[in-house]
Amino acid sequence: MIAAPYTTGRFFFVPQLWAYAYRVVPPPPAAGLTDLRRLLDNENAIAFQQARAWAAQLVLEQRSTQILVVSDSPAQNRAVNRRLESALERLHADYRLSNPVAIGGPSTAAPRLPSAPAAHEGTSTASSSPSMG
Repeated sequence: MIAAPYTTGRFFFVPQLWAYAYRVVPPPPAAGLTDLRRLLDNENAIAFQQARAWAAQLVLEQRSTQILVVSDSPAQNRAVNRRLESALERLHADYRLSNPVAIGGPSTAAPRLPSAPAAHEGTSTASSSPSMG
């Protein structure tokens, strides 16, 4: 758990979150993506209903498909993982699973209040993908 200060000096606790990814090479066929989306939407809804931290998102690329997962646990042998891996196996999809990475918690510095963007600030269209080594 991560302690994060309220502006009044009281603390609340935020569970440690973890991120990991499934890399599917080559990408599954379009029909398989529909099945995966349906499964992930269902799993995301179940986690929300049960107040668990677990969410997955498909990231489509030309030569691979990534399934990015954020969870309250680094464990990768949970029932939800087994259901996802079974779905990938039914598609005859080759995949690799990355190691879980802890997602940093809130800073201990005082919270920043939102401000209007400065004239030199803009939006960036650049993105980066972590290597799955």
